[in-house]
Amino acid sequence: MDIAVIGACGDVGRQIVQHIVVERLLQCEQRLVLVANPDGASAKSVHGLAADLEDAYSEIHPQIDVVLDPGDLKADLVVMAAGATVAPGTSTGPGLRDKLAERNAPVFERYAEALARNGSGSEIVVCITNPNELAVGLFAKHLGRQRVLGMGAFLDSLRFRKELARDLGVRRQAVHAMVAGEHGAGIVPLWSDVHVYGFSQDRLGAELARIRGSRGVEGFAGRVGSALREIHDLISKGRILEAYAAVDRQPPDVRVVVRPFVTHFSGAKTVIGTARATMEFLRTITQGSDVLVSGQIALDGEAYGIRGTIGVPFVVGNQGVDRVFELPISETERRLLCASAERVHDKIAPFL
Repeated sequence: MDIAVIGACGDVGRQIVQHIVVERLLQCEQRLVLVANPDGASAKSVHGLAADLEDAYSEIHPQIDVVLDPGDLKADLVVMAAGATVAPGTSTGPGLRDKLAERNAPVFERYAEALARNGSGSEIVVCITNPNELAVGLFAKHLGRQRVLGMGAFLDSLRFRKELARDLGVRRQAVHAMVAGEHGAGIVPLWSDVHVYGFSQDRLGAELARIRGSRGVEGFAGRVGSALREIHDLISKGRILEAYAAVDRQPPDVRVVVRPFVTHFSGAKTVIGTARATMEFLRTITQGSDVLVSGQIALDGEAYGIRGTIGVPFVVGNQGVDRVFELPISETERRLLCASAERVHDKIAPFL
């Protein structure tokens, strides 16, 4: 299997290509394709990145190729990591990812069209770039719904598990929990599907009641909005440590949304966590096993009656979306998920 990373010289892309080599996701005879923007600075630096990888990992690196023309892009697994991001110095506020749509839509369209014209017809595309639903929607328009997956809900689910594990005093690997909905402030934490290794149903119920208190699913969006306003105010004043302290006072589902904002605007960004989550997702695909995950996919009524691109649970394999898995979530969670899907549809429809 050959893997291509579009945006290989970006912050996340560079981390991913290094992990692919170091973790030996590819054999020496397989190809790692570094894709760069022919009209940008990466057209020069990508050759240096290839040389640096070969220099550092001469004993183990796969064949490393450089592609500048989207028409020359060929691989079995394509990671879409190119596009504009919100700069850490940018004024904070709600809807930051939405503002990237106009800048990134042409980038998504260019590579999706090239793959549709020149690809094998079987490559799988994993979208990282935001707005994640827009990226998935545009690639799926050209390549088909089965072959295009988004990382948003997968990353959010890992964060949800981590925050729950912290409050429960266990490691993340002991927690099963998923997030659906729009990547970012529009997530829908699926509390009704949380399981923890070693916890009986009674014990887990008591612990979750302690963690959540009287906070129900219905008021989640309001709590997120209130927390974001407080944290945006602290960030705008440069009070990062106080912002993190404010995050820690929130329940775990709210922390899933607001902690990454503080990390990004601290200047550190969320590069390492995103790259690691992507590697876990890629390994799931390359191993050939069918695994239940949550991520952004284009739906046509298969889950909860939704038509459009949104984060939902589905089974992923080495051919992409194997089947959509409609978890028996609560009626309130279902209603919030459908509302999230409607909001996303309204935002990305003009670009589709």
